[in-house]
Amino acid sequence: MATPVTEPHPQTPAAQGRPLATAPTRVAGGQVPGRGRTVRQAPKAVHPGLHLRAAVQRVLADPAGPSAVAELMAGLAWTAAAGETCLLTRPVADVRRAIAAIAVADTPAARAALDHAAAALLDVPALPVPRPATAFERRSI
Repeated sequence: MATPVTEPHPQTPAAQGRPLATAPTRVAGGQVPGRGRTVRQAPKAVHPGLHLRAAVQRVLADPAGPSAVAELMAGLAWTAAAGETCLLTRPVADVRRAIAAIAVADTPAARAALDHAAAALLDVPALPVPRPATAFERRSI
């Protein structure tokens, strides 16, 4: 015999004869509501020099163009802002040499320097993905 404490409430699924585990309730749009957890995506490998490589490819089409120096300077700025200049010393030096050649209207030297920079930027390896810290490493001291 059930006491007032153990007797099922009349509005519970057990009192109405329904099973306790039911399918998730759907909202107005017909979708199951989220649980408030976000799904973490795996980190992707970092390829240094992407902006510099894009700038070099754009300028290779017309090294004597009016925006060639600005494009290369923007690529160098992106590389410096990302902290990748020390990883790309040879391509950065080639781009700087191309900027100097464009400034004195030496288009063949600028094209050669840009070709060397493009070849060097294709050989740059991707940086490894950082591993997540273990619980021991995350613990504050």
